[in-house]
Amino acid sequence: MDPIKKISIKAHFILGLIIASMVCLGVFIIGALGIHATWPAFFVMISFFISGADVKNLPNILIGSLTGLILAFLLLIAATPTIAAIGPTLGILLLVWIVVFSIVFGKEFVPKAFNDFAFIYFTIALISAAEAATMTPAAIISEYVTWGLTAIIGGGGILAGIIFCITLARKYGLLPPASAEEGH
Repeated sequence: MDPIKKISIKAHFILGLIIASMVCLGVFIIGALGIHATWPAFFVMISFFISGADVKNLPNILIGSLTGLILAFLLLIAATPTIAAIGPTLGILLLVWIVVFSIVFGKEFVPKAFNDFAFIYFTIALISAAEAATMTPAAIISEYVTWGLTAIIGGGGILAGIIFCITLARKYGLLPPASAEEGH
């Protein structure tokens, strides 16, 4: 077998061990804190890897995630009076239109907040919108604050653990230097 392939397979094996271990550790810790919705933390990690695993993207990911959650929360708050005024279909469509327009247009002016990560979190946060209709405003606020903290603290913690372990693995020769992995 080609020696470069062996390095690549070994590197992917080590990366798999690190990432899978940190994901499970993250689920365990977040669950031990009584938080059942772990998705905000893991979408931070997924977004990090999708965007090239570059720490320079973390502000866009973290701020964008909070922006998306805030926009979804605001849509839920505005839904009741808007639906009462113009009906359920037009009410929701109007609110979604306003948010999507804001994300796309806002990207030009505040790209750290209005970006693809905001769009992702906005969309995912609204998956449980029907459930939110049965919740009190205080419960909705609590859920969205928990999601935001889970994204920032949980997602940031999981990523910090992954980056720390990768750094150690590189230091001890288990992984090639970052420059050697480009293109893989």
